[in-house]
Amino acid sequence: MYICLIQVTMDKWMDITEMGYVIASRYNVILVSLSQQQSMTFFPLRSQPPIDSSVHRIICIGHVFGNHFVQVHSS
Repeated sequence: MYICLIQVTMDKWMDITEMGYVIASRYNVILVSLSQQQSMTFFPLRSQPPIDSSVHRIICIGHVFGNHFVQVHSS
C-alpha cells in the first residue's frame, strides 16, 4: 500500500462552476449542486435527452463545510 502525504493547494481543488458541465456530460446525468451561496443545475452538453423522462439520471450534491461536496439522497 502506498500513502501519499503531499498537501494539495486550493488552486488544484475542483470548482463546480467550471466542472459541472464536464461531470454532467461525461456521465450523461443531470447534476444538481446545492449550496448556501448558489444552487446550480447542469445538463449534459452533447447527448440527446431520453424519450421517456422517467429514465433521466439525476445526481444531487451538496457543498458542505465550505470545501467538500457530498452526494445528497432523498428518503
